[in-house]
Amino acid sequence: MLSKYQIFVVVVVVVAVMSTGTASSTDRKAAFATASTPKDSGKNEIDEAVKEVPLLPESDPNKDIPTIKLGETIKFEEMGPVIINLDGSTRRIDNWDEMTDKEREVAWRRISKRNEERRKMLLEKMEKESEEKSSARNDDL
Repeated sequence: MLSKYQIFVVVVVVVAVMSTGTASSTDRKAAFATASTPKDSGKNEIDEAVKEVPLLPESDPNKDIPTIKLGETIKFEEMGPVIINLDGSTRRIDNWDEMTDKEREVAWRRISKRNEERRKMLLEKMEKESEEKSSARNDDL
């Protein structure tokens, strides 16, 4: 019987091979063949399988992408206001970084007001639906 470590390694290898779009059917068959090896197969085969697991690519060297490290914070205001849509979904302004300070100020003000109205409308809608559901349950009893 395979140990937990061997099963884990086999699963990792199978997932890695299956997730690579360039893997051929031969690679997939080999991965499944590894999964069905008998218990007397040595640890060397497992070690070789681990070495074949593809590594993640290096991180993007683009310094414009904001990154944070454990314990650091990031201000989302730099990304612009969150817009609440009529259906309750959210989005951001695509060209926020291209807007002037005056345009940003006006956008913040207008979007804040509109978001508050939409938030209230959505809360009222949720309360109404909740009341309808509870009255429908009471009618069923």
